[in-house]
This record gives sequence, structure tokens and C-alpha cells, in this order.
Amino acid sequence: MSVVTEWTQKIAEAAVPEEIDLAPSIAHAFFSGGKERKQLFQREKKNVQGAFGIAEITLILPLILQALVYSATVLSTFISSTELNSFLTALNTTFSFRDLSKRKQKVASLPDNPFLPLKNVLLTISGELHSMGLPEEESDLITFRILMKLLEDSAGASQFIQKIAKET
Repeated sequence: MSVVTEWTQKIAEAAVPEEIDLAPSIAHAFFSGGKERKQLFQREKKNVQGAFGIAEITLILPLILQALVYSATVLSTFISSTELNSFLTALNTTFSFRDLSKRKQKVASLPDNPFLPLKNVLLTISGELHSMGLPEEESDLITFRILMKLLEDSAGASQFIQKIAKET
């Protein structure tokens, strides 16, 4: 299993567990580029049993991969920082707040030294997800889950980030 496929599965497990079975094929299509990649971002309108009328089916994992690619530089800085334990504590504290505005205040109140890499990566990934159509609250929660997963194995995460930066 490639580093990209392995980490795509880990991220799916943490952020969008309902898409974990699709993770290998999504990773393949995303990093193959071209038509396969483009199809991942097409929204399909389908009748969904038990739903009222037509619903849009949207995969979140391709959006996450796109946000990670766009954020590769700030992610590399974040992952290579010597302050990872401080970042982990700050993430846990920040996301213990249910209220989005309190979370935003908490992130804004973190001092730039040593938390600037954390602030940058939170704002960049969440902002990318939000710009692709996810609600702000969902973007923030997915970003938190992704960062927590990356912090579990920073060396492996660093390899993954370097690889996705090269492959796109």
C-alpha cells in the first residue's frame, strides 16, 4: 500500500468514516489527475431512498485531499515544528468548545509564538474546505480531525504531505 493510499484511508477514518471504503479508489482517481480526478468533484443529483425528492450526493474526501494539496506548504511547516505537543494541547482545548465563535476566539487569542504554524494551518485548511462549499462548522471540525490524525504520526504525515505536494 502506498503512503498516499494509507494516509488517505487514515484521514477518511478520522474525518469522514462513511467514505473509508472508497478511500483507495478516491486516492487513485485524485492523484491520477485528468478525467478521473475531475469526476470526483462532479455533484450528482439522485433520488435517495427515504429522502424527499432529489438529493445531491457529494463526496467529502476529494475536497479534503484538495485542501491538503493547497495547504501543503503550511502543513509542512506545521508538521516539522518542534512545538507539536503544544499544538496538540491547543487543538484539544480549542475544539472542546462547541460554539464556533468561541473556537474562533480561542484560535485568534493564541500567541503567534509558538502557535503561528498551528493558526496558519487551521485557517488555511478550514478556509479551503469552506471555499469548496462545506459549512464553516463542518470545515472546522474536519480540519481538527485531520490535524489530530496527522499529529499521531508526524513522521509518516510529513512523508504523506511531501508526496502529495509532488504528485499534483
